[in-house]
Amino acid sequence: MIRALSLLLAATALAGCGQQWSTPPEEAATVDGAGEAGVKASGEEVATFGNGVKTVTSDAGVEATVARLEAALEAGGFGIVARLDHSSNAASVELDMSPAVSIFFGKPEVGTHLMRAAPSAALDLPQRMAVYQDAEGLTQVAYNSPLWLASRHGIEGQEQRLEAVAGALEQLAMAAAGKGPGSAQKEESDSW
Repeated sequence: MIRALSLLLAATALAGCGQQWSTPPEEAATVDGAGEAGVKASGEEVATFGNGVKTVTSDAGVEATVARLEAALEAGGFGIVARLDHSSNAASVELDMSPAVSIFFGKPEVGTHLMRAAPSAALDLPQRMAVYQDAEGLTQVAYNSPLWLASRHGIEGQEQRLEAVAGALEQLAMAAAGKGPGSAQKEESDSW
């Protein structure tokens, strides 16, 4: 099952290699440096890219960061759907790669509403976070901006829910990265 899911994810990633994605208006660069785009421009801890990926640099290695993420998810009442260890999968075919793990998780009471609004959102749900070692040896926690996903799939009428998801994802990433209190994400994620 995990191998099949890995192949599906790889095929999906390869299919979009040449695709140019548009940047949602809320993530476009701003002159005054405010909001999410301001974070990108100022180079602070959370970065937003035109492809919808948000990243937080962790203060620990991949294994410890994944353990903190899983603990934060459990504390927040999220169901963990799958855990893919990409470097182990690479090693199984005698290839090397830096440590990288993807965790798929969610709350059906939230994701179902988003998929009912736009069935194609099933391509990107449940939510996932990737924890990986970058080229400089730093551990990164990465996830998709829910606002970008809404733009990608044309999700309308779910603004309040998407804002709650965005806040919960940021808190989960910060907790995994060791930059926030471990219990803070539970309070926010309850609004999911």
